[in-house]
Amino acid sequence: MAQHLSDEEQLESLKRWWKENGTQLLIMVVVVIGGWFGWQQWQDAREQKAAAASAIYSDIMELSGRGPVETLTDENKMRLLELAESLRVEYEGSQYAQYANMMLARMAVSDEDLGKAAELLQEVMESSDDSELANIARIRLARVAVAQDNYTRALEILDVEVPMAMTSLFAELRGDVHYYLEDFAAARAAYQSALTGLANNSDISRPLLEFKLNRVLDGELPEAGKMKEES
Repeated sequence: MAQHLSDEEQLESLKRWWKENGTQLLIMVVVVIGGWFGWQQWQDAREQKAAAASAIYSDIMELSGRGPVETLTDENKMRLLELAESLRVEYEGSQYAQYANMMLARMAVSDEDLGKAAELLQEVMESSDDSELANIARIRLARVAVAQDNYTRALEILDVEVPMAMTSLFAELRGDVHYYLEDFAAARAAYQSALTGLANNSDISRPLLEFKLNRVLDGELPEAGKMKEES
């Protein structure tokens, strides 16, 4: 009998607890389950968006891999422009959008629209989370400044600390700018720094750097337009 009363008391206690807390518990369960499904849907949508961006980028790489922009047919150029603009606008803020900016800048240079190229490269340089990509954009932006005859701006762009792997590239470009300004002492120092920082296996770059250094040592004056062609 005592056991029976104890069971009834426990049942009544459970009923009271459910009356007081059951609704809140159900709400919590619904929220947790709904949150899990919402997170799954968000993950799926994110993956689908990334896959779509990757597909567009692959098409861009396929087209650009057919040769320099200047040699592409008008149809392929238009298609490349459409894809890059789509990637830039629809996936704004993503790494793919930064790649699109780099491609659009390349096309702008081909069209001799240096102002637009500078804007696009500036955006990548300032906003990319990929430091290597940002530094590549910085180098190209400096070359655009040289093409605009803005050598002071080019040197300002290049006046930053960069990873060891890129010091030689930056030094060489600084040397080019100094050479074009006929500041041969600064050019010589920059070229020597570039040679020092050159990787041991950089057999392709070394002869050109040595040529540039010898040119400075000989006091050879830059020819009009020569610097821009090299950049």
